Amino acid sequence: MSDYKIGKVIGVNGNLIEIVLDDKQNNLGVPENMLINIKTINGPESILIGQPGTFLKIQILNGMLLCMVADIKMKEANSLNNEEGITMPLPQRILTLVPFGTINENGNFEKGTDVLPTINSSVYAVSSMTINNIYSRYSDGNFDLGKLSLMPQQDALINLDAFLSRHGAILGQTGSGKSWTVASFLQKIAELKKSTVVLFDLHGEYKNAFGDYADYIDATSIELPYWLMNCEELLDLMVDKSEAAAPNQTALFKKLLQESKQGHPENIALNIPKINVDTPVYFDFEAILDKFRALDRQMVPGARSGMKQGDFYGQFTRLLTRIDSKLNDVRYDLIFKPQKYNTSASMSDLFRKILGEENSPKKIVILDISPIPFDVRTSVISLLLRCFFDFCYWYKKVNNKNYPMAIFCDEAHLYLNEYDTTSKSARLSAERIAKEGRKYGTSLTVISQRPREVSATILSQCNTFLCLRITNPDDQSYVRRLLPDSIADITTMFSSLRRGECILLGDSVIMPTRIKIDTPNPTPDSEDASFYKEWTTPHVEVDIPMVLNAWRKQQI
Repeated sequence: MSDYKIGKVIGVNGNLIEIVLDDKQNNLGVPENMLINIKTINGPESILIGQPGTFLKIQILNGMLLCMVADIKMKEANSLNNEEGITMPLPQRILTLVPFGTINENGNFEKGTDVLPTINSSVYAVSSMTINNIYSRYSDGNFDLGKLSLMPQQDALINLDAFLSRHGAILGQTGSGKSWTVASFLQKIAELKKSTVVLFDLHGEYKNAFGDYADYIDATSIELPYWLMNCEELLDLMVDKSEAAAPNQTALFKKLLQESKQGHPENIALNIPKINVDTPVYFDFEAILDKFRALDRQMVPGARSGMKQGDFYGQFTRLLTRIDSKLNDVRYDLIFKPQKYNTSASMSDLFRKILGEENSPKKIVILDISPIPFDVRTSVISLLLRCFFDFCYWYKKVNNKNYPMAIFCDEAHLYLNEYDTTSKSARLSAERIAKEGRKYGTSLTVISQRPREVSATILSQCNTFLCLRITNPDDQSYVRRLLPDSIADITTMFSSLRRGECILLGDSVIMPTRIKIDTPNPTPDSEDASFYKEWTTPHVEVDIPMVLNAWRKQQI
């Protein structure tokens, strides 16, 4: 351990510690250029003191308190008289530190501390070897995301189990490097012997980012049949709960749904002890609608003479209108008009496809949601999230072990939105995973440029935050509220991060760390359009009819 003294403590305020750097004298202190050389068993090592995100240690009773530099400033102390009696200002270099844990006499690191330093406690430089030992012991493997920004020779090792099993968030504004980070992260996961990762791709960026490791599924080419939906999801598509007839619509639909599932010949052959309204088996949706139509127009004999309207006459008109509008909308064909997955037996084939178990197994499944219109997207994502959770739940019940599955939700603020009522079904499915997924091996990682719009319930369950550049004060403030008070001040560094650089906080890393993410190879298709490059080339006639034709057909 280094014993190069650089300064002393001058203030302790809650979770922040202020130190003053000593001037360079003999072999101690810090010169004006802030660069020192310390002795290690591998030879001298140069360290730049005072960079936000670097580490220092402070002498305490039971060892050393490891801290991260959060701020540096210069101020003038009280005037000082020299030998000639001339009054001179005394500049002081003040560093603000955030404490994270204790290094005991054996060199072992433990998060937190029982005591804080007192005034005049000595402050020492920290060698890269000390940091390497701390990271290596905690990472539980050799999984890294890149290099430490301020110690480029040091791998940024993380505990992958802690990141995934306790959920994570990748946050950063547009252009900060979120897509690069996700691609780099998943490329490293794909190098493991096996993995099951599902990535919701909202902009079609990742199609070519993972090569043969991934199975790319265009969401418009896959069917997610209505009969996989549970009763509540179906009712959300059909019933307007503000209508006076909503209770009758709900009660009758549940009754007809139960009868349809129980009475279908294929389902009877499955020998299921008890089929309920949520059992994922095939049923004839059109037959149920025919019964609604009949009751909506039903006339019954009157008490005296003639015919009168039935008990449900006209109560289902609006419901049928809503359903017919969706049945006639080609965008809903992947749900309401399945051609391939239209039997209970076909459910196995569907799950092999969405889990990457079709033909040769794939480690990553990219679900390209970009072609699906926004008002249909929420229903599709909600169904997928629930199916993944339910599969993991029942896999554990059957096999008495987990089926680890990591779900990465790109642009999560668009469909896991806290305030948008149209996002409710997808948000509730994701919240269930966030709250219960850890027990069954289902991991959720949310990726967003607008963290304050993402469900607070989901983010509160995330125990690791990978924060790229965030300059918006409201987003910074929101992220600060998600973090423990002891490290909240680190958010001041968010606005100065480079592209692809992040602050990693939480359970997957032993202490908050400034990381330069490894560049993915290949990179995702997320580059900004070059206006200058395009506008300085000769004019080429635009094939407008081709673009409009693709727009109308919703396909290329």
